[in-house]
Amino acid sequence: MKFLCYMLNMIVPGAGLLILKDWIKGVLLSLFSLIAWGLIVPGLYQGYKLFETMTNLYDLADGDPAGLESGSNQLKEIIVNNVPILALGVIGFIILKVTLIWSQAATVRAFKEKKESEDQSLANPEVPFIDSSN
Repeated sequence: MKFLCYMLNMIVPGAGLLILKDWIKGVLLSLFSLIAWGLIVPGLYQGYKLFETMTNLYDLADGDPAGLESGSNQLKEIIVNNVPILALGVIGFIILKVTLIWSQAATVRAFKEKKESEDQSLANPEVPFIDSSN
């Protein structure tokens, strides 16, 4: 059970807490992680387009100053037009890391509380009611 909760938290932070029935924290963390993925994916796509342009620029330039100039202008356009998307991708990555750490800590705390409650119930067993009228 612990392994499953920890691994699910690595994929979607908060999913392990949902398994442990800590609904409020689990839903909040899952929501934040999905928002973070929504910010990361467009940033990754734009980052890929930037990388692709840079590799094409390297291939086209090949010692030709005119090719280098047109490629650098194309690279400048992509960077200027997509700075907000790339910045949101970085913010999404930060949010995802925070939710990942938060969900793992909350899961560990939930397992500790569960173990403490089990230990306490074993230390103080309830004495069954004995009816002396029989």
